[in-house]
Amino acid sequence: MDNKIPRIMDGVGPFFFEGNKIGIIMVHGGGGGTCADLKPLAEDLNRNGGYTISIPLLPGFGTKPEDLKEITIEEWKSASEKELHKLMINCDRIIAGGHSMGGLLTLILASHYSFDGIFTISTPAGFQSFLIYLVPFFNIFLKYYKVNSEQFKKDTKGKWVGYDKIPLNIGLKVKKLLKEMKKSLNMINCPILLFQGRLDTVIKKNSMDYIFSKVASNTKKKIWLEHNSHPILNSPDHSQIVSEIHNFISKICP
Repeated sequence: MDNKIPRIMDGVGPFFFEGNKIGIIMVHGGGGGTCADLKPLAEDLNRNGGYTISIPLLPGFGTKPEDLKEITIEEWKSASEKELHKLMINCDRIIAGGHSMGGLLTLILASHYSFDGIFTISTPAGFQSFLIYLVPFFNIFLKYYKVNSEQFKKDTKGKWVGYDKIPLNIGLKVKKLLKEMKKSLNMINCPILLFQGRLDTVIKKNSMDYIFSKVASNTKKKIWLEHNSHPILNSPDHSQIVSEIHNFISKICP
């Protein structure tokens, strides 16, 4: 990337919700969306529990697809840690959470930091489509693939904000994160809450079960979202997700 400050698209974030001494960092996914995917969840958690919530905008997202092509996973991890350290200044208890790729980053973070608890939503241990494993081949001929952004906007009544296309090499970056995440699981011992949509056709069906079985946490819970596919924005199980996370935090941070 060049040294110019990239223009940030309207509505993509980052978002910060002032609250009490319980801080939550929430990391968005990598499918072309942005912090906007997690904003409704953060708003309701802030309203219901009074939590202080930060949703950082990962480098390469919310500007232009060409920026995302050049970003490394180290930059994503560094940006997440930077926001985490800022949250730690004013909060006594810290919860980390993430959706999809953001869940991978959350689990990796949790292997290095002593969180009070973590939660992940739609986080992969692998993918149902074999196409992601052919990315090195396709990357020779194609640099970007189209995102069905208009349909996403329609399905979410205009709440979805993101790219019309994303670089194909993001698949290689997610594969690296997957590998690192799997190596990190046995180092995670804080309470953990896992969600997976019963209708998710993106990640492997055993993803949540795999993560659940590998973490060293004594306190752990997994929840199948019966009406949910992969996206989190406008989830049909939104109220359940809010309630379960709020109850989870209430128990570990009384």
